[in-house]
Parts: sequence; structure tokens; C-alpha cells
Amino acid sequence: MRCVAGKRSYPTKELAEEALLENWSRNYHNSQSGPINVYQCDDCGEYHFTSKGEINPILQSEDNIKRINRSREANFWEGKFKR
Repeated sequence: MRCVAGKRSYPTKELAEEALLENWSRNYHNSQSGPINVYQCDDCGEYHFTSKGEINPILQSEDNIKRINRSREANFWEGKFKR
């Protein structure tokens, strides 16, 4: 389904949260920039990212912080080797 807001949609909260972790792994966000949580849209009923409100607990989990940092480092080195 395409949302009238034009945002990327995820059919479940779990998929949206997984995508949020992947987004943080690819991009160097912090709590003041980028998406920090997901919400269910009143228009389409699916889930979108938001940069407002409280930080999603999955982004604060020690295991997920390690996962994000490992992915960022892997992406860094992958970029180095592509040059």
C-alpha cells in the first residue's frame, strides 16, 4: 500500500523496527538527527519512521548498539575496498 504522506511503509511494527536498525547501521544518526522511532499511520495503517518523540528502546539496547557499530565499521571498510 502507498501512503498518502509519501513515506516508506512497513506492514508490521517488527519490520519497521528492523528497518530502523538497518537505517542506523547505514547512516550516522544520533538522537538529534534522523529517525528515532516508528509509529502506526492513521491514514494507511502501516508503520513509518519518525524523528519526533522518544527514542525507541531497540536503539538503546546494548546488543543493538553493538550490532549498529559493527555494521557501520563493515560498511566503512567495504567502502574503502571498493575504491
